[in-house]
Amino acid sequence: MKNFLFLFRILSLLFISECANKESSTIKDRVEEKYFLSVQEYTGEGYTLAKGERNGEIAEEHSEEVDRAVKQYFKRNYHTKVKVHSIVGAVDGAIVFVESVGKPHFYSYAIISVDQQSETVDSTGVWSQEGQVGAAISSGLYTWIYEDEFQKLDQYLDGKVKEYPVVGISEEANQNGVGNYHTTPYYKVVIYGGVVQEKLLNEYLENSDLPKDEWVNMLEGESINPAMVSVLIQLYMEEPGVEPNKEIFDQIVSDLSDMDGLPIGKYSFLLHDNTVDKTNGQNNKENTLERKAPDYIIKR
Repeated sequence: MKNFLFLFRILSLLFISECANKESSTIKDRVEEKYFLSVQEYTGEGYTLAKGERNGEIAEEHSEEVDRAVKQYFKRNYHTKVKVHSIVGAVDGAIVFVESVGKPHFYSYAIISVDQQSETVDSTGVWSQEGQVGAAISSGLYTWIYEDEFQKLDQYLDGKVKEYPVVGISEEANQNGVGNYHTTPYYKVVIYGGVVQEKLLNEYLENSDLPKDEWVNMLEGESINPAMVSVLIQLYMEEPGVEPNKEIFDQIVSDLSDMDGLPIGKYSFLLHDNTVDKTNGQNNKENTLERKAPDYIIKR
């Protein structure tokens, strides 16, 4: 009888555990379905900011005014021609995502004030977060100056996408909010000040039309600190439901570590599964394979 009761308790615990696991899996599946989308399908639609829905609607209703005001803001303050890609409502206004026209190439954004009571936008109330646009310009200039070296990285990653079942994120997603600074389907370049920004940004704000060779000359002979240049590489598994592949991850990390001729900087590499969070364009899941801070791949 004691043995029977013991066995009954064990079976009951196993049954409860199995039910809990199934319930947990069901909840996880529902979260995945609600928030996550295949990277190939993601275009930036669904990008949201807290408490911004009404402001976004008002800004969209005045999209021509928003477009004109933001373009004037970038031209007046940064001597840069931009095209507007998307508008996303925020608490006190709307975020307007833009892309520079020509070189240097970068993505950035501005914020326009919205008045919910009058349901209008303030075309004179356009602003940006301190340092954000300047850092974006600097990243665009850096990748332009080292265009040949970055082409080597582009060609390598293009080859890996053809060789392995991995993909990048779409240009459309980058245009609609995922892109910031200089961003490609495979990587993002961020400048954190240092000699690159000191040498280039003030000159750009005075004369943005300089030819490439003059920008190259400004950095010639300068000692660039790799810690001031971040290159974040992100790839995704091509097939839905497939975990990030450790062999592919290790091979790319090894290749990047051994590769000569890349621009100076600290390099990170993330290999995700096939999904992104459609509300923010990111993948922050625990299954992502990562080579990042503090263990950067350093190129000098």
